[in-house]
Amino acid sequence: MDDTIVFMKGAQIGATEAGLNFILYAIHHAPAGMLYVLPTVDSAKRVSKQRVAPAIDAIPEVADKVATPRARDTGNTLFQKDFPGGTLILTGANSAVGLRSMPARYLFLDEVDGYPNDLDGEGSPVQLAIRRTATFKRNRKIFMCSTPTIKGMSTIEDYFEESDQRRYFVPCPDCGELQTIQWKNIHWTAEDPTTAHMVCEHCGVVIPETKKTNMLNNGKWRPTAKGRFKGFHLSSLYSPAGWYSWQDAVEDFLAAKKGGSEQLKTFVQTVLAETWEDQGEQADPDVLITRREDYPEDLEFAYKTVGVDVQKDRLELELVGWSEEGEESWGIEYQIIPGDTAQPEVWDELTETLSEMNPDSVAIDSGYNTQFVYDYVAKRKFCWAIKGVAGSGIPLIEDQLKRIQRLRRRRKKGFSPEPVGVDQAKSLIYSRLGIEQPGAGYCHFPISPDYDDEYFAQLTAEKLVTRYTKGRPKQEWVQTRSRNEAIDVRVYALAALRLLGTNKKKPPPPKPEKPVTNVKPFRRRFNTQDSGSWL
Repeated sequence: MDDTIVFMKGAQIGATEAGLNFILYAIHHAPAGMLYVLPTVDSAKRVSKQRVAPAIDAIPEVADKVATPRARDTGNTLFQKDFPGGTLILTGANSAVGLRSMPARYLFLDEVDGYPNDLDGEGSPVQLAIRRTATFKRNRKIFMCSTPTIKGMSTIEDYFEESDQRRYFVPCPDCGELQTIQWKNIHWTAEDPTTAHMVCEHCGVVIPETKKTNMLNNGKWRPTAKGRFKGFHLSSLYSPAGWYSWQDAVEDFLAAKKGGSEQLKTFVQTVLAETWEDQGEQADPDVLITRREDYPEDLEFAYKTVGVDVQKDRLELELVGWSEEGEESWGIEYQIIPGDTAQPEVWDELTETLSEMNPDSVAIDSGYNTQFVYDYVAKRKFCWAIKGVAGSGIPLIEDQLKRIQRLRRRRKKGFSPEPVGVDQAKSLIYSRLGIEQPGAGYCHFPISPDYDDEYFAQLTAEKLVTRYTKGRPKQEWVQTRSRNEAIDVRVYALAALRLLGTNKKKPPPPKPEKPVTNVKPFRRRFNTQDSGSWL
C-alpha cells in the first residue's frame, strides 16, 4: 500500500520534524482533515506549544492560512488548528474521545511504542486512529514513527516487519561497495571513544567519521523484504555531522555497560533503533502444545478452582482441577464472557457459568471495576476478591494470622481484597511448566479448542529477567507480548486453591438442622423479697 509509511528509528534522526513537514505541506498544497496522535494528551499539548505553533509561524504561506489564535476563537487552540479546506486535530493515544474526533485524510502517529496496548477496552489506539481514515482510503496518507521498545511488544517493530523493510545503504569511500552503517562495524581503540571509526565490511578499510557526510549524500534506500507498505529503518549512527557522532555513541555504550542492563536497553532502543530482548527464564509454548492430553471421562479431582480476570469488555476465566496433595493440576475449561463489566448482565452470566462448573473456590481479580467485584463476592461463600501485589518478597497468600490482623485493621474502612503475590505465583507456575513427568506439581492440558496456540502464547507471555538498579541485581517478570490473560487466570486459580486453607480441605456441607423437641416452657421467676426483679 502506498498510503502508509512506517519509520523505525533512533533518537536525533528528525522523524518528528519529517512529520511536521508532512503536516505543513498538506496545509499549504492539499488541505484536508488531519489527525496528529502522540502518546498522551499532555505530550500533545507540549508538542503543540513547542513544535507545531512555532513551525506554522515560521512559514508565512502556512501561517496566513491557519486561523489567528484568539482567546474565544476555537479555530486555533492547543488541540485544533483550522485552515481553509481542513482542520488539524492534536490528541493523545490515551484519549478515546480524541481518537474518535473526526474523519481524517492525513494521519501522523508519533512515538507509537509509547501508546497504551488497549484503550479503555476498545482496542489498539493505532487501529482506532487508522479507522478515522477509512473514508479517504483512496487518497489517505499515514505516517507512523517511533523508537522501538521490547521485543514482542513493540508496535513499530510489528508494522515494520509487515513492510518492505528499507534500509539506507552508503558507499565505502575506498571500494565503493554499498552497505548499511551497523554497530558491529563501529570500532575504537581500547576505551578511547575519540578513536571511533567505521570499518568497511567488504574491503576492511578504516572509515573516519569525517567521511560520513559524503557517504550519506551518495547513499540510497533499498528494500530488504516484500511487504504491504513502505517501511524505513534508521539508527542514530546515521545522524548528520554536528548532531550525534560515532564518538557520542561509543561514549554512551561504555557508560551503559557500567550502568547495567537497563542502560544497555536504552542504548539499543534509542541509538541502534532495535528492540531489546531480555534474556531470562521463560516457558516454551511449542513444547506445552505437544503435551496436551485426552483426559478420561471418569477423571476426578480432589478440588476444582476458578480464576477470573476482569477487563472492560469481558471476563476471562479458567476452571482447574487439582490433586489431593502436591498441587498437580489439570486445565479443564477456559472461557471468555464478553460484555461490559460495569453492567450486571455479564456478572449474571458468570453466575450461570460457575453454577455449571461447580468449583470449590473462586478468585476474582479486583484491579478493574473494583466495586462490582466486591459486590459480587460479598454475596458468595468461597468466592474471593483478590489484588495482585508485585515483589519477590510477597507471599502467594498471607498466612492466617496476618490475614486476621489485616481484616481487623480494615474492619472500619470497608472491604479488603486478599493480596496475592503474583511474582511468587508466576515463578511457581513457570517452574511447574518445565516438569516433564506427571506427578507433584505437573501441569496437564486437554486436547480442546479452549487450549489453542493463542492460549499457550498467553500462558508463556512473561519472562523472568535480572535487572540492575544502582548496581544491584533485581529479578522481575516482564511481558514479552501484549496479551497475557492466560497466565493471569492460572495465577488466580492457584490463589483460589490456597485460599481454601492451608490444609486444602473442602468446606463441609451444612448440617441439617435437628428438630427442637422436649423444650420446657420458659417461666418467669420472681424474687420473693423483691417482686419487681429478674432472677
